[in-house]
Amino acid sequence: MSQLGMFLILVSCIWIVTALTDAGSEKFAWLGAVGIAGSKKFAWLGAVGIVVGGLFALLAIVPRGEVGVALQFEAVTGDYRTQGLQLKSPLVKLVNINVQTQKVEVLATAASRDLQDVSTTIALNYHLNPASAPEVYRDLGLSYIAKIADPAIQETVKQVTARHNAEDLIIRREVIKEEITAELSKRLTPRGIIVEALSITNFQFSAVFTAAIEAKVSALQAVFEAQNKLERVRVEAQQAEAEAIGKANAAIAEANGRAKAIMIVTEAQVRANEAIVKTLTPEILQYIFLDRLGKEIRVIVIPQGQYFVLPTSEAIQ
Repeated sequence: MSQLGMFLILVSCIWIVTALTDAGSEKFAWLGAVGIAGSKKFAWLGAVGIVVGGLFALLAIVPRGEVGVALQFEAVTGDYRTQGLQLKSPLVKLVNINVQTQKVEVLATAASRDLQDVSTTIALNYHLNPASAPEVYRDLGLSYIAKIADPAIQETVKQVTARHNAEDLIIRREVIKEEITAELSKRLTPRGIIVEALSITNFQFSAVFTAAIEAKVSALQAVFEAQNKLERVRVEAQQAEAEAIGKANAAIAEANGRAKAIMIVTEAQVRANEAIVKTLTPEILQYIFLDRLGKEIRVIVIPQGQYFVLPTSEAIQ
């Protein structure tokens, strides 16, 4: 916008000169090509152009998500403008720098504590601190990420990786990520680069180490499956034992119940018999005997040595 304003001022000045100058004169003939020569009534258009051009030279638009670093004669003044329409000196030029969240991916190689080669892909989300934009532009220019962030990521990954064994890089991935993020923030924040989030998108090891890890995982998986099988057998045995104990207890309980029932019935029968015996006198027993002989019985066999008196029919009656 500043360049457009200066151009408009220059054209307006030429316009005024051509409007107030005799275009028929050979000395000013070249001015007639850019204006309405010899016509003083249009000179005011040049003045309007100068005013408009001056406004353009004083205004600047900073796009959304960017800040405008102020330059005066190509020197960074230390000032910056936020997004939107901004008022500035005609001698100041604004260089727009992105302060939105951006992403950079870096492949870093390092050695673990157990001397295993590790290739790590780091994805970094960051943004530039607006207040640091003038200093960053002055010292690093627009390629500040390549100059500062990339080497910092490489060094940080090497530093953190050297603290851990290669296997821990897989098992403790979240801890490794937090350590890299903390170390990287310490390096980049003072330079105006704010670390928002960091992701470890890949750990790549040597073919020998990868094969060893796969073999170990397979062995652990086999042990785990064996333990599960043993546990299943143990549980099934416990279930079978519990079922057998339950059936045995049920059978014992049933037998005890039956035995107790028989005892109760027997005791009741004994008590009943005892009560009956007390009421059976010899006369009653003889009466019952004779009553059960029946009317048609004429002969009775009595064992030798037994004493039996057969009463007459009158006595029975």
